[in-house]
Amino acid sequence: MRNRRGISLIGSTLAALTLATGLAACSGQGASTPGSDTPQAASATALDPVLAAPQVGDVYAAELTHFSGVDFAGTDNGEAAFGLMRVIAVDDERVTLNTENSAWPKARGAINELRGDQADITWDEAEKIEIYRRELPQLVADGHILEARRM
Repeated sequence: MRNRRGISLIGSTLAALTLATGLAACSGQGASTPGSDTPQAASATALDPVLAAPQVGDVYAAELTHFSGVDFAGTDNGEAAFGLMRVIAVDDERVTLNTENSAWPKARGAINELRGDQADITWDEAEKIEIYRRELPQLVADGHILEARRM
């Protein structure tokens, strides 16, 4: 009987530890919570090398309606429009971009266009969009910049 009691005591202890671990996980202790990313956390995330060191001529697939004041066809109701943005100037603090003149209703259209030859792209040279370089990680984390390509 002595062995049974010892095993029973070990079993009770393991059950208590399992319960305590489960409760700690449920209360968020020792675990990261989704959606708790701060700008500092986004900055710590490794950026695509093209975004980390922007150069004139780089092209980004992005949610154009986040950056541009232009109403793209089909975005009258606050819908997002996706397309390309081209880097036209870079300094220590900012990246200046142009958008293309057309857009896609889905992000996949902009990504496919970025990966293509871009021969038919017409750029809106009149609109100049400035982004602070320190904002790039958060813009990627928020899904406003989807991909980047160095031409």
